Amino acid sequence: MYAASRFAAAGRMLARCRVPGRAQSTYRAPALGVNPAYDEAVKIIEAYGKQKSAEADAAAAKLKAARDAGAPDEALRALEKAWFDLAVESRINDGEVLWNARHGNYDLSQPVYQFLKQKAWTGRPLEVLMQRLLQMYVLPDMLDPRVVGTPEAQLNVALGGGPAIEPGVAVDPASARSEPAIELVSFNSAPRLHTLVMVDLDEPCEDTQSFREQFHWVVANLPFCKDQSAADMASGTVLLPYIPPHPAHGTPAHRYVLAAFEQRDGGAARIDAAAAVSRDMVVRDFVAEHGLRPVGLSFFRAAWNESVDDVYRDVLGQHAPRYGAPEEPRANIGPDGRTIGRYASA
Repeated sequence: MYAASRFAAAGRMLARCRVPGRAQSTYRAPALGVNPAYDEAVKIIEAYGKQKSAEADAAAAKLKAARDAGAPDEALRALEKAWFDLAVESRINDGEVLWNARHGNYDLSQPVYQFLKQKAWTGRPLEVLMQRLLQMYVLPDMLDPRVVGTPEAQLNVALGGGPAIEPGVAVDPASARSEPAIELVSFNSAPRLHTLVMVDLDEPCEDTQSFREQFHWVVANLPFCKDQSAADMASGTVLLPYIPPHPAHGTPAHRYVLAAFEQRDGGAARIDAAAAVSRDMVVRDFVAEHGLRPVGLSFFRAAWNESVDDVYRDVLGQHAPRYGAPEEPRANIGPDGRTIGRYASA
């Protein structure tokens, strides 16, 4: 464990000694010399942190020596894990670190924040994501759940300049008129290339009288790592430019899925700008053709409203389609939409 029982007890003592108050934007350590129990707990935690920090420095030196000597990859991974665990343990009880993590202020260049961020992601957020992906049949409609497994990175999607949305929420199509802001929280040390796709799983197909996939956006060669989580579209290769969601009138709510795929060779291989792509591709075929590995997923739902007709007219240059049986006039409904009484006339 990252803290022995007596250090955990000291941490609980610290929590009890603090006076609850309004959360601040920056951390301020409680004053010393007020509560002897608190002062003793601080001494214990600081001594433990210094001990583990020295052990982490020794592990780092051992890792460097092994690298210089050309040690096998398996041995290097074991040494790197030993260093990482010690570096985490040296600061896991630091009050400022815990405060920052609690308020979402992570410095992913430091092992302790990487550990806490990954722990936070693999808790409730990942549980909600997987639940909704399966309950709303994104998996297996788009990809085999056995291929996806457990997403290793957190894909955050923000629409219309707002905050990141929860997976599976229903949104106004107008909020996605412009490209979403994308963040892929990855825990890789070095940048790896990824392909970002956005696909509608519920585009109506008149030929089959069913639904099909339609690609709305494909950008390849986007680098992500622990120090670079925000997508820089200028650094990527746009294979299909963005088109906004346009769920047609008369169709049920559409599922718009955004997925980040790591490219071949552990994210080292690039995808050529001339790669053959179309909006009518099948996701499974596209993934197989380019050797992509899914690492992050999110999605939202949208249904028709009047703003969708503007997308057909202004973006697609098409007449907005209408699906479903036409509404037949009803004798008991007046021009104002109200029910006509039995003995009243229209």
